[in-house]
Amino acid sequence: MDITDLFHLFVRWTHLVSAGAWVGGSIFWILVLNPSTRQFNSDFISQLEGQISIEFRGLVDTCIFVLLTTGAIMTFNRLTPGNIGYQYALILGLKIVFVAAMFYLIRAKRQSKTPRVKTNSNNNPKGGLRQFTKIASNYNLVLILGLLVYLLSDLLNMIYMATVSN
Repeated sequence: MDITDLFHLFVRWTHLVSAGAWVGGSIFWILVLNPSTRQFNSDFISQLEGQISIEFRGLVDTCIFVLLTTGAIMTFNRLTPGNIGYQYALILGLKIVFVAAMFYLIRAKRQSKTPRVKTNSNNNPKGGLRQFTKIASNYNLVLILGLLVYLLSDLLNMIYMATVSN
């Protein structure tokens, strides 16, 4: 194993740790923190959520920077030899679209300064549509896309290993 191999190992490891921190943090936020704080209605909880949000934003920003940097290095490393087929390129393109959508959703959510307003229950969607809008909210959609990106990453790795072994 030479220095180049060690560098690429470090890049892949850093990429995985950053992705795990972002997606894992999102899972914790959506499935643990939000449900547990909804039952309380106090200023302390609001302040705590605000502080956690600020800290998590810093983590996400760092992860985005690391993921973009390491992702570019890994993409260049895998595509440069020219032995990757159209399947790899197609799935990589889909992964990049999902990642771009995640970045856009995060940015759009941060820039929306509209306060939360309780709406009249007559204007709320009913039944399945309400469930869909709840699932498709920005942060939930970011998590869903993040999990799909993980799946596509594993598929890319499988295709790459099969291509390299042939």
